[in-house]
Amino acid sequence: MARFGLRIVWDVLPAISSRVRPVGFLLLFLLTPVSADTVSRDWLGGVPEEGFLAYEISRKGKSLGFQALTFSRSESGELIVDVHIEIDFKLGPIPLFRYLHDNREVWRDGILMSIKSKTYNNGEDVTADLTLEDGRYVGSGSRFEDNLAAPLLSTSYFNPNFVRQSAFISTQDGRLLPTKIETIGVETLNINDAPLQATRFRLSGKLRIDIWYSDAGRWVKTKFSRGGNTLVVKQTNPARIPPREKWRHP
Repeated sequence: MARFGLRIVWDVLPAISSRVRPVGFLLLFLLTPVSADTVSRDWLGGVPEEGFLAYEISRKGKSLGFQALTFSRSESGELIVDVHIEIDFKLGPIPLFRYLHDNREVWRDGILMSIKSKTYNNGEDVTADLTLEDGRYVGSGSRFEDNLAAPLLSTSYFNPNFVRQSAFISTQDGRLLPTKIETIGVETLNINDAPLQATRFRLSGKLRIDIWYSDAGRWVKTKFSRGGNTLVVKQTNPARIPPREKWRHP
């Protein structure tokens, strides 16, 4: 596979390097500015009964890959969240860039207890392995600096209280991401071929994205740009992504 020195910081998919220049389009209609209170505070509001969420990752309206979140319960009742991401940039049949990410998180009563992830970032292997102990997240990570004091949420996005935080843990490399959040307003999105009203938030700082949540607390879309170019992650029907047995892992 050809390599062009590109890197993705998945805290923006989970920010994208300024050297990666995707272009996309946005079909949204801004309605009314509102506060974050339009989105449910129930940390489980975005977890579907079927225990699975799928997202298409696109550039210029063309699919580049997908993201999947699988939810299950441990024997002690903790919520286990498994995140899987695949991206391929190609020029015709020639592969230019590949990104693979696996992350397992454990949550208890809305509190992040642990993260363990592995990422293949176009030739670079990146990891995070953190556990909550005595009010701090301890362990290791490719960019972990031992500065993660609870409470913090991760960049897996499923918890709607994400939009009420000022800093996050990178699920990719374990670093701290201080961020400002602005409520943009309610917009009508096309999700799974049906209209859905969702509130749009804009994050700036170490984490720069636009992200949308439904009133019930479901993460439905993320958009991020560099150099005037755009990549979009949007909820899709699970039938539109590859079956689990065909997933590739870092």
